Amino acid sequence: SLWRIVFKVACCGSILAVIILIVLLATALKPQAELISPNLEWWGWLIGVLVVFVEAAICATLLIVVSQSKAQTKVFVETMRIEGYWRENEMKPQSTIKDLNLLKKAFVVRIVTLPIQIVPLLGGAVYSAINATFTGWDYMDRYFDAISLPPKLQRVEVFGEDRSDCLALLHPATYDSDNDYARFGFMCGFMESLPIVGWVLFPVTNAVAAALFACDIEKSGGPAALEIFKSH
Repeated sequence: SLWRIVFKVACCGSILAVIILIVLLATALKPQAELISPNLEWWGWLIGVLVVFVEAAICATLLIVVSQSKAQTKVFVETMRIEGYWRENEMKPQSTIKDLNLLKKAFVVRIVTLPIQIVPLLGGAVYSAINATFTGWDYMDRYFDAISLPPKLQRVEVFGEDRSDCLALLHPATYDSDNDYARFGFMCGFMESLPIVGWVLFPVTNAVAAALFACDIEKSGGPAALEIFKSH
């Protein structure tokens, strides 16, 4: 059932991207080429094709991100349910709007560092290392939201204390190898950076991994930050 969801999202995403590209090539290429070069010089066609590819990538990305978010939440909940740690009366799935919030968790830094991934593998590894803790937090906030863990306690859980995103980016403890969220986030980010299959396939499988991580936290009694809060 879980694998069916994973491959369904991956296949639908790939097919959708191809359809969008074909439609734009058929309808938008010539008008844009004429706009660039009224006499339809060869370089006008070339620039027009590049513009269409960019437009297709943007459109496909927006649609795929929404479908991936819904699939991620579904497989996350189902995985925890299979493992026996999803409490139906106490937990609630994260909303798609909350998941797609672009103002969370150093989003600007992730966008700025995104071009690093142009370099295959090595670039992905560097990008993943820079954004490791925040990527881990992004995946695990489905669990935090499910148990209604306040944002302040989420920061304590992930960073060890209540630090802002800006301070956390510059703090050595954020990238400590003993930080479970950093290690988890690095692996998720690196898998997603793999050429071709990374961004299409692994966002959903990473959600399964996040659910298993959440199950481990539940086995140990819940987030450490929650225990610290209760002790005070």
